[in-house]
Amino acid sequence: MPNSFRGQYAWLGQAAQPAGWPTTDVYYRDQVPWGRIEPTAGSFDLRWFEAGLEAAQQSGGRFGFRVLAYCPGCWFDDATPSFVPLQPGTDIPDWNSEAFLSGWERLMGELGTRYDDDPRMGWVDVGGYGAWGEGHVSSGQKISDANAARVVRAVITAFPSKHVVLNAMDPRHVLAAMRAHPQLGLRVDCLGEVDMFSVLATSPEMQERWKTAPVLSEWCGTPTTSTVLGARQVRDFHISQVSSGNLKPAYPDRSAQEQRGFRAAALAAGFRYEVRKVTVPKRIGRGDKLTVVSRWRNSGSAPTYDDWDVVLQVRDARGETVATRPLGVQLGRLLPGKRTYSSKLRLPRLPEGRYRLALSVVDPAGYLAPMNLAIQGRRADGSYPVGKVRVTR
Repeated sequence: MPNSFRGQYAWLGQAAQPAGWPTTDVYYRDQVPWGRIEPTAGSFDLRWFEAGLEAAQQSGGRFGFRVLAYCPGCWFDDATPSFVPLQPGTDIPDWNSEAFLSGWERLMGELGTRYDDDPRMGWVDVGGYGAWGEGHVSSGQKISDANAARVVRAVITAFPSKHVVLNAMDPRHVLAAMRAHPQLGLRVDCLGEVDMFSVLATSPEMQERWKTAPVLSEWCGTPTTSTVLGARQVRDFHISQVSSGNLKPAYPDRSAQEQRGFRAAALAAGFRYEVRKVTVPKRIGRGDKLTVVSRWRNSGSAPTYDDWDVVLQVRDARGETVATRPLGVQLGRLLPGKRTYSSKLRLPRLPEGRYRLALSVVDPAGYLAPMNLAIQGRRADGSYPVGKVRVTR
């Protein structure tokens, strides 16, 4: 059931696992190290962002990224820009230098100016500080509290209309950022490990964040990674997205139980909306209001964090849509569970006759295809037939 910002996202250009599993969103990290996209101060090479956005558009989804400034052990050596000083005797950036901090603000400002209004851009993983941009270092000097806040603030300021997530590695910095920015979501980078290499599992405050902002993850990719445990973690910590291609050992090389765990994690991640029942009157008078009672269930692990409009379409005998009305169903507030909505819709004064009704969940921006619901009966235009009504005198 492919939808943007749920299930699996395409991992760094790798093919999804299992083979042929649908993915819509595209995530880049190793493709966009800071030194590659800003080789000299104030000079930007954004071809990798354009490639990611194009790939997401081709798959019907959106693009997310994390900019790295330090990538120990990586197969590329251009993570740290030439204009950022290193800590003495190391290859580690000086996180607390003004060159690093003001340069980071300049970079995010440039990216935000170009892409915050682009509907293909979906989310930003804060990155910047720490090994692989994950907010931690094993050696060298750490970033100060004030400067860590400055790194996060630069991303939030540059992308006010996008989802922004921060790695849940350092509780002090993460909790301070959460309190300063209520829209900030979380990321855990080791799904399938006991502690997910994060403090999410032990922080009550972090465990409440999914109700208002997304939690994203990726498979740890280590031999001890358990997809069975990962599937439980998706449910327990309400994770919206998991990575698709970085699992090691790979999906085909795992046991049948582990393969089931991998599929279960991808199926449960994020929202999974079902329309359980729609009730309408058999007939209404011309110009009367139409009462629609719809029963919904979210069988996924989290709500949607995007704006979607649930609309009812009224179609005549020729199949032409003669009226479209919003139902006022706010799916973002439907956490895992059930809810019934009652909507009173004023229809135009339609000619007498029988009309068919269909329901569709549409992107107000018009970029994403109508949402796939976890029910059968989807039509080519993304709508679901839900009944009929006769208009009388």
